[in-house]
Amino acid sequence: MCFTWPENIGYLLLLMPLALIFGYGVVRLRQAREAVVGPTVADGMMRAVSMRVVVVKKVLLFCGIALLLFAMTGPRFCSGGRPVLRKGADIVFMLDISRSMRARDVLPDRLGQAKQEISSISRAVVGGRRALLLFAASPLVQCPLTTDKEAFDALLGMASPELIEEQGTSFHTALELARTLLEPQSERTVAGVKGEKILVLLSDGEDHAGEVRQAVQQLKEAGIHLFVIGVGMRQPVVIPTGEAGDGVKRDENGRVVMTSFRAETLQMLARDAGGFYFHSRAEQTVYGAVSDRINRIAAASRWVMEPGEREPIYRYFLAAGLVFLLLETCSLSGGARPR
Repeated sequence: MCFTWPENIGYLLLLMPLALIFGYGVVRLRQAREAVVGPTVADGMMRAVSMRVVVVKKVLLFCGIALLLFAMTGPRFCSGGRPVLRKGADIVFMLDISRSMRARDVLPDRLGQAKQEISSISRAVVGGRRALLLFAASPLVQCPLTTDKEAFDALLGMASPELIEEQGTSFHTALELARTLLEPQSERTVAGVKGEKILVLLSDGEDHAGEVRQAVQQLKEAGIHLFVIGVGMRQPVVIPTGEAGDGVKRDENGRVVMTSFRAETLQMLARDAGGFYFHSRAEQTVYGAVSDRINRIAAASRWVMEPGEREPIYRYFLAAGLVFLLLETCSLSGGARPR
């Protein structure tokens, strides 16, 4: 058995204090009965609150809660396993095309520098497939996984902030889509040769949506190697606007909007995913170091075992838990009929 959401297994620890609380409640009820009528006549005079029924109700309630907590882990039947050959590398380049990437603290601008890094990495990595995912406030698949490098380069050249109307920067939804590109549902049950899964994220680090830890954890669980490349300089700069880039972005009050490279966000992403962080600057590109490391990963061809069948069964535990709770609710609070 394996689990879809193993991070929820910790909730099962709540069952230990819950069992103690229920046991203490039964003991206190027993003591209260005996304190009123005495231990020798308690069962004869107070049959309406039979201890046996109380215990059964507590057990039903405990089992119902336990089954619901277990269902939260997403249990699945993972029968057997199959050998899969990891060879080469499938790479998804995740490119930030928010308007802040037009800043010119590196030349020609942050977006141009990022495109050059992607093109150089793609040429330097041997074999495998490439995909291009653009994102701002929402993601866009510009190029699915392909071995056609000429088509990939052409679509990369077309990447610009105008392709996504909703601006801003959100890593969360883009990371989830990138994981889907590298691990499509149609390929999860197909045995054969598969490449190492590589995600290369290029951004200036501005994230307007916030929490991304869950998406990063899912990348790690899927065995995806994350490379994060920060593009830009720390000094605040203006954001050019217009086709010629001769204007500057202003807020609703007419004040000039400034943008700064934020390494901390990108370093956190790489650290949480167990990946690698690089800083691309005007005087120092990083495509050589990134492509060398990817080639080393891809060269380590190896056989790995993957689960054969993955049949989700959490619905059965969920239904059983609800049945136990229903039985507890419908059960009588008394035992035998009074004499």
